[in-house]
Amino acid sequence: MGCSRRVVAVSLGVLALVGCTTDGQRPTPTPSASSASAPPSSTPAPSTPPATATPGSPASVPAGFTLDDAASPTFPDLGDDLGGVGIVRVGRHSGYDRVVWEFEGDGRPTYRVRYVDEPTADGSGDVVAVRGDAFLEVLVTTVSIPDAGSSRPPDASASTLAGTVVAEANAIYGGFEGYGQSFIGVHDRERPFRVTVLTDPTRLVVDIASG
Repeated sequence: MGCSRRVVAVSLGVLALVGCTTDGQRPTPTPSASSASAPPSSTPAPSTPPATATPGSPASVPAGFTLDDAASPTFPDLGDDLGGVGIVRVGRHSGYDRVVWEFEGDGRPTYRVRYVDEPTADGSGDVVAVRGDAFLEVLVTTVSIPDAGSSRPPDASASTLAGTVVAEANAIYGGFEGYGQSFIGVHDRERPFRVTVLTDPTRLVVDIASG
């Protein structure tokens, strides 16, 4: 018996022809356009923006500078005799401002420099009035009693502070049990700093990043 064919009417007037092959199998349906694979999108996936350093983060600290305590290897042991007076100066440099204490003695000092929440006098614990928004405490040894009749040197003048990140820097006049103390008032925030000891004459140097 031959293969019969039947025409079936479909809604909207679309006709589908159903037939038999000579081997009695259904013909393989042709994929429709809707089932075909869609081409890959040419729009690239959004990328994650690179991380940027924020002020005050480790990435913003210049090489050789720190926000942590800085001390000489033998501190708090006393150093060599510096005399009783540390004259203070402030100067501007590219990328940092420099505070220098110059001593009359030729000994090599020990030191500790760190940020403190509130300036307080070594020994008495009294609050010290210092201009600025952040405060670096500077301890240096060995500072002796000033010579009789010597006068206290002035603190850094307003004219040398102008245009720097230093709001105030105090001279050193004598010490408590060999420790001379000074404070640096810093504008705006805690800024990275570095400490250096220079000789001939003996000087303690604190550089404060100005960027």
